This record gives sequence, C-alpha cells and structure tokens, in this order.
Amino acid sequence: MQKELLFIHGSSEFLLATNKLLMKISVPLGSSRTWSLLAVLLGINVTVVALSVWAGVSQRNLQAYLGEGSVITWLSGLQLLAVAFVSLKLYRLRGQRQWSWRSPALFWLLISLGFVFLAADELVEIHEQLHAWLHQAWNIQETGLTDRIDDAIVGLYGAVAAGLVYRYRGEIKRYSNVLPIFSAAFAVLAVMVFLDILTNRPDILPWLLGSDAALPVQSTFEVLEEFCKLVVESLCLAGMYRALRSERRIADRTTV
Repeated sequence: MQKELLFIHGSSEFLLATNKLLMKISVPLGSSRTWSLLAVLLGINVTVVALSVWAGVSQRNLQAYLGEGSVITWLSGLQLLAVAFVSLKLYRLRGQRQWSWRSPALFWLLISLGFVFLAADELVEIHEQLHAWLHQAWNIQETGLTDRIDDAIVGLYGAVAAGLVYRYRGEIKRYSNVLPIFSAAFAVLAVMVFLDILTNRPDILPWLLGSDAALPVQSTFEVLEEFCKLVVESLCLAGMYRALRSERRIADRTTV
C-alpha cells in the first residue's frame, strides 16, 4: 500500500509540475484567449490523468484506466476531432478567397482530414490492428523488435505531419505567432514516441534498471506517455485556434 501511495503521489506531483511548466511557457505564445483555452485543456488533462491513476492504483489495475477504451481514450478522440473541426473552419475561411487545388490553403484541409483519421485510430485502434495484420500476413514471429512496429507507425504519422508542415511552410509562416505552439507540440510528440518505445513491452527498462526497479518506472512512463499524448493534442488545438483568430483578423482588414 505504501508503494501505491508513493506512486500516486509521485505521478500527481509530476503531472502538476509539468502542467505549471507548460502554462508558464504558454503565456507568451499567443493571445489571452489562446492562453485561456490552453490552460483549460491542460487543466482537464491533468485532472483526468490524475483521477485515472488514482482509480487504477486503488483497484490494482492501472491499465483499466489508461489503456484502450478508457476515459483518456475518449478524451483524446474528442480533442483530435476538435482540432479537425477548427482546421476545417480555417480552410473554409482561407478557401473563400483562394480556392484552388494548388492553393496553400489546402494544407488546412489535409490537416483536418489527418486529425479525423487520428481520432478514428485512437478510438478503433487502426495502427494496432495494422500491426497485428502485418505479423499475420507475413507470418512474422513476434520479437522485441517486431513488436514495436506499431511504434514505428506512430512515428510515421509524425513524419508525415512534419513533411506537410515543410511542404506548406509558407502557410505556417502566415501565422508566425503559432510557430512556438506547434514547435512545442512536435517536441512533446517526440517525448511521447520515446516513452512508447520504452514501455511497449517489459524488456528495455528491465535490461537497463533491473526487474525490480523497472516495474514502477514502467508504470510511471506509461502514465507520462498518456499525458504527453493529451498535451500534444491540446497544443495543436490551441495552435489551430490561434491561427483561425489570426486569419479572421486578416479577413476583416481586407474587407474594410
């Protein structure tokens, strides 16, 4: 029981400290409305993760509240759909004046569709099913390496997003005040993928730390991975909202 209480206390303290740090970093990133939105989202994320940890440890089944189909999964899916909705609104606002398949504004439509796919992936486990299908279709024996194919798929999602940002970098520069937010999102995404690789199966951490020491670290890293996922989504939503507000101001100036 003492170890469980220490785990709850340690995880909660870390989440609160991380949330405070992100809030301090976020203050200069945009307008007061953007900041307020990000603060609310981070507060909700910290609360949901902390309550999930408490419930999971209390019932000695942490994965029941952190794994697929949990409250965190549904919160994540909702945030992803919200990002898709705001991105679509931005595309429609840009497309009203610059409709063309070659228009840079197409970037926002692609981003919107991408986040709809990510929401579907989060809710119905597309990349996990693809992982299982690849093993079955190619008759691959699961090993420590092949078991991380799903991690590579998640990394591929990030690489595709980075490629789109580079391809349409002019569109991002149009809203230069969102660059710090999106940069922070990519940084947290990198941390999330790294934690996912470490906790995918109990092999790397026991090898590094030993079996006894690795167990609490494994659980802590799994909590942090879920929290990082929610933070990435919150940053993306705040960034999209900031870009939408900037575009509305541009539209108002051009119509005067």
